[in-house]
Amino acid sequence: MNQEALNELAEQARERPVQMSERVCLNMSQFKAVLRQQRKIDDNIILQMNTTDTAKVSECKALFAVLQAAYQRRDHDIEFCLNVLDQKIKQKQAAGTPSFSLQAQYEWMDGERKVESIVKQRTLDVFKARCPFFEVP
Repeated sequence: MNQEALNELAEQARERPVQMSERVCLNMSQFKAVLRQQRKIDDNIILQMNTTDTAKVSECKALFAVLQAAYQRRDHDIEFCLNVLDQKIKQKQAAGTPSFSLQAQYEWMDGERKVESIVKQRTLDVFKARCPFFEVP
């Protein structure tokens, strides 16, 4: 994979095609679609590794930077939505109204945080196997 292609991937990882908002956080199908889009880099890691000259530490470093940007973005979005849901639950509780669906949604999203750690680990395992000369910080 040449430097231009890696730069393009890095830019895509930093882009926010869907700005995370309260509306997206409260709509599970939209949030799932956003996560699915954001996880494409992990889904395609083997293809990306096949097109990267893994003997060059600089190319592994560039791809790792792309992965890190994607991870940070997803972590931020998940935490943002957990905070939104937590606030909504507290508002409902203060008003004395049931918040069962919001609590279920919060628990699901908290589960996504755990899924995220598994996705990251699998991707990093592939990365480390294919870029053995790059030391992952």
